[in-house]
This record gives sequence, structure tokens and C-alpha cells, in this order.
Amino acid sequence: MIFAIDGINRDPTLLPNISLGYRILNSCSSSTNTLRAALTLASGTEETDSTTRCLPPISAIIAEEASSQSIAVAGALGPFQVPVVSYFSTCACLSDKAKYPTFFRTIPSDYYQAKALAALVKHFGWQWIGVLQSDNDYGRNGVLAFTEEVKKFGVCIAFVGTFLRTYNMEKILDVVEMIKQSTVKVILAFVPENDLYPLMKEVVKHNITGIQWIGSEAWITAAKLSTSEIYRSFGGTIGSMVQKMAMPKLKQFLANISPYTDTGAAFVKDFWEIMRELSDTQRKTEICTGNETLMNSQDVFFNVTELRVSYNVYKAVYAVAHALHHLIFCEPVGGKAVRPCLNVSEIQPKKVSDHLQRVNFVNDFGDNVFFDEKGDPPASYDILNWQLIDEQVQHVTVGHFSSTANKDYKLSIQEENIVWRTGKVVPKSVCSNVCPAGTRKAQIKGKPICCFDCIPCADGTVASSI
Repeated sequence: MIFAIDGINRDPTLLPNISLGYRILNSCSSSTNTLRAALTLASGTEETDSTTRCLPPISAIIAEEASSQSIAVAGALGPFQVPVVSYFSTCACLSDKAKYPTFFRTIPSDYYQAKALAALVKHFGWQWIGVLQSDNDYGRNGVLAFTEEVKKFGVCIAFVGTFLRTYNMEKILDVVEMIKQSTVKVILAFVPENDLYPLMKEVVKHNITGIQWIGSEAWITAAKLSTSEIYRSFGGTIGSMVQKMAMPKLKQFLANISPYTDTGAAFVKDFWEIMRELSDTQRKTEICTGNETLMNSQDVFFNVTELRVSYNVYKAVYAVAHALHHLIFCEPVGGKAVRPCLNVSEIQPKKVSDHLQRVNFVNDFGDNVFFDEKGDPPASYDILNWQLIDEQVQHVTVGHFSSTANKDYKLSIQEENIVWRTGKVVPKSVCSNVCPAGTRKAQIKGKPICCFDCIPCADGTVASSI
């Protein structure tokens, strides 16, 4: 976010002679803390030092990561017309403008992710699958949308396992047992990474290795989960994630962060200590010279070639900037206006929301940034596959899914590039095999339509379908 704001303030054509400021508060992934932080920002009651001049009101809030937190913020600030732009909250419920009139996001809704994941299931002919969901808005709404989609293709859901990381181990083990007892060979996990991690460890511990996993964007690229140990059970995972973007200028920006030059910047001290990997003892005893640098750091944090969530933050900040520019100068960026048509002190959050709805620009990376009538961006996903390369779990792009102008979708898959749990052969997942010639389906009472027995055809009859 700071990188984006710095770029905007250096751009002579975007908000000329106007500098954007910011306040950063840590929500600690808690809905309560998120709501408190948002209300603090929106009300302007955050603590400032005595030398700080009178600050203008907040124009917009960039928040939040988890859907539950965004629901809390958008629900509370909506009546006050304060725009909220999320970079990773995907719950389709947030597209409801009646409930969340000022909510926008730079990541596609789960409405589209459900279609992408269902399209994968249809493409590979999987008819008998299990589903895991987190017991929160993200998991429940995502699985509901996915279930509605796959049922159109005659797919049967064998079970739905529900859990959270805060559940006791007994409940998590119940889900593991559900997986072990089922005959499914394909399981979708619509679960955030921190909630999925305890279950993953138990799946590995119980040596469950015959499952083809499908991952949602909340965990498919998570570094914490992408280990060689977890790969033993989850290798070959396939799933969807928003498109990646390389942001080379960001690396230099990060490397230049220093507690010597950014003495008052938020989180700089903590960031510096983590990046330099100082132990508690070193923090107390090491004498700094002022010449320390992060320029040569090999930390994965400085890999800016495959950014996904960070790029969404970048787009969110620029969307707000473009809305403000149009509001203040009554012209889009690059227009003829050279003088403001509105005093900065007269900016009202509702006006910012109105202009956010009309934002439409091409950014420095060639992406068209805009929001539909629900505050959602167009849908575009990479299809990723977990592969072990040089003893490292890599997220290899093997396809793409995108929405089209007529609200249809397009899925492209390079099957030859996929590494499956079963090697190079696409795994099968059916409840019952196709009936052989001379027999017909007989539905099993109490079982889904995908489960049936094959019984001999009556004398003088043939099965019209098998």
C-alpha cells in the first residue's frame, strides 16, 4: 500500500499538487479488532502526536483480507457511505449492494471461483467428490455456490466436512475419519490456509495419500502449506488463484526501507528485525552502525515476480486515487483540467464511493481496472498445480479461467503439463462404475443418484442408457 501511495504522490498527472496520506492499523485477523480499527479511522479519533496538523477525513479504507472481517467493516461503515475496498475478501455475499452499498474489491467474487472450480470438476469427469469447508462466511458461502454449480453437471457430493483451527482436535479428527471412510478420490477444500493447516498435518500423519485435492485461492499458493512434508499427501493438488503479476520496482522500494530513514513509519522496526533475522539476544546486544542494509537479502519476501494479493492491494489504492482525481478535477486522469473543481476539504465519502463505481482505467501493468454494478472486478484465474521441483513445492500454471462479456466463462487447460497424485493419469472419482452390456442401473435407496447397482436386464429388453 505504501509503495502504491508513494508512486501516486510522485506521478505529476495523478492528483497533481495533492499528496495522499495514510494510517495503518493492525487487525490481527480478528473481526472485533478490524471493526474497532475501521471505526477509529473513519471517525478520525486515532491518537496523533501534538505536532500533527489537522488531518482531512478518511476518503476510503483498504480492508480486509478475510471475508468475515470485511463483512463487519462494510456493514458498519456502509450507512456512513465510507468506501471499503478489499484485496482478498471473496465471499459472494459481499456483492449484495443492499447490505454493503459502499463495498468494492479487486479480487473476483466466489461466485466466479465456484464456477471455475466446478468447471474443473466437469472437465475431468469427476462425479463423486467430497467437500471441506471452514465454519465461517468464506467456507459456507463458497461451498454453497460450488454445490449449486456442480449439481448442474450431475455431480454428487459425498460429504461436507466443517471445521476451524479453533475447534478441538477431536472434531478435526472426525473430519479425517470421514475422509478415510469415504470412497471418494477427489476432495475440494474451501478453507483459509490457517484453518486448513491443522487438518493437513493430520492427513499426513494418518498417511492418507490416495486423494486428488482441489484448492481454493485461500490456500493454493500458501507458503506455510507448500512443504515437502505436506506434499506427501497433497502433491498434485489443483486449484484456482487470481493472476500473478511481476512488480520489479517494488523490490527496490522494500530494500530501501530502513529504521534510520523511516523513523516514524508503521511497522518498520518489526519488519527490519524480521528481515535481518535477529535473535532476541542480538536485538539486545548488537550495536548498529547505521550502514546495515537489506539490499542483499535472499528472503522470499523480496521475490516480487509472482505477486497476487499484493498486486490486488496496489490496484485498490490506485482505484481510490483515480476516483479522487475525477472527483477533485472533474476530469479523468490525463484530462484537460488543470485546476481543481472541488476543494480537498469538501470531499465527502459518499462522493468517493460514487466515483469509485465509475472508475475505469488501464494501469502501468496493462490491466483494465473497473468495478461492475456490484462492486466486483472481472473474473480471471490461473489454474495451478502443485509439483515438486528440485525438492521444492512449486505452483505451476496449467490453465486459465475467465468470465466473458456475455457472462459465460472460458476454461483452458494444458493437461500434458499437469502432475497428478496418480502420476500422469487423470484420477477417476465415481461412486459406481458404468454398467456393462446386458445390465441396467438400479438406484440404491438412500444414496445419491451417482451411486447405483447394475442388475441384469429383463428378458427381451435392452437398456436405453448405461
